[in-house]
Amino acid sequence: MISNTIWSLAGKVVAMFFITLLDIIIARSLPVQDYAEWVYFFSILTMLFYVGWMGINVSVKVFVSKNIDITDRDNCILASLQLRAIISFILLIIIFLFVPRLSIYLGYPNKYPELYILLVVSAVLVSLNSFTEFFKELFIGLQKYKELFIITVCEYGTYFFFSIITLFILKNVYAVAVGYFVGGICILILGFCILKTSIGFRYSNTNIKYKDYLKPIMKYALPIAVISFGTLILVEMDTFMIGLLSSKEEVAVYNIVKNLCTKAAHVNYALTVGTVTTFSVLTNENVKEKKQLFQKVYRVDLLITVIISVAMFTLGPFAILTLYGEKYIGAQTIFRLLIPYYALYGMSNFCSSFLDFRGKAKLRSICYISVILINFMLNFLWIPNYGAKGAAIATDLSLIPYTIFATISSFKQFDLKKVQSR
Repeated sequence: MISNTIWSLAGKVVAMFFITLLDIIIARSLPVQDYAEWVYFFSILTMLFYVGWMGINVSVKVFVSKNIDITDRDNCILASLQLRAIISFILLIIIFLFVPRLSIYLGYPNKYPELYILLVVSAVLVSLNSFTEFFKELFIGLQKYKELFIITVCEYGTYFFFSIITLFILKNVYAVAVGYFVGGICILILGFCILKTSIGFRYSNTNIKYKDYLKPIMKYALPIAVISFGTLILVEMDTFMIGLLSSKEEVAVYNIVKNLCTKAAHVNYALTVGTVTTFSVLTNENVKEKKQLFQKVYRVDLLITVIISVAMFTLGPFAILTLYGEKYIGAQTIFRLLIPYYALYGMSNFCSSFLDFRGKAKLRSICYISVILINFMLNFLWIPNYGAKGAAIATDLSLIPYTIFATISSFKQFDLKKVQSR
């Protein structure tokens, strides 16, 4: 478990470095207005990413984690690949045909003059990203953390490398989208290569029983998809609504703060990825031991959250000024307002992932509706008057009830009666 956590953490650290540095270079290379347009588009793109996943990736992670036999494992992988390919292709067509038509309602052409073309490109980017996330979740389920590290580093490394090249050549908002496209192609090829070589997946190992996995994987993916939609609203709806209801400057400063808080949560997520599969199977014999281990991991997660929160509160404003420059000085106050969001997200993510492995995704999806409703209503009320500050406070408050629910529910899973009933 320690080895898994180290590999996971190493991948997250490298990813944080690349994506943060890329964001800084974009912010410094483009005018504030152009940077804000990229940020606004990327917020829409990220929401489309969550839609593109459709819960398939996480569902596959859960199913493959419970398969020891090679034939069963490969049957599960084959079924998941078919589902991933079919859904990704359907969504590519839907996004290409319909999403760009919405650009006129999203600020094109007066406020965001390049938005239409960017939304056309988004169809391909969503399809490529769905496979990137598929491979990462699959490797987590298989406990192949070295392979997870490789694909994570290559993903963000190629995004950074190709985006910088195209940004240097084009010097406009299209540049980064082109960089993501080229990087996505590279990761798609790499993912299949790792699946064949390091994982040892072979079509010859499969049989007709692979079809037995199609329905269960898809069925469990549906509540996961609902949760993903809730997550995208929590993470991206605020930026999107600021882009609609406030100024470009507010979009730019809020994105900087949100990026830093989200990347800080990657440290917590690295701990989650490296440990949560350990609790995939609970039995009468191991429940007490697993409960003690779960409590230890939770305390470590809590300690990490406290340390990072204090560091962000004291050093965050200075870091923003140093990294992004004085033209984004307005982000300093918003940064401190959004720290509670990081803390709540950091604590709830471990418990949420554990509940997924315990088959509680449907219950979790119902509770996540509260996050969606609270966040949307508070954003709608506060962003027109308070801009990014209103969005930050709305995001903090919306996550409180869900964090409480996820924490209590996860600890209840170690009740001996619940274990015996499964």
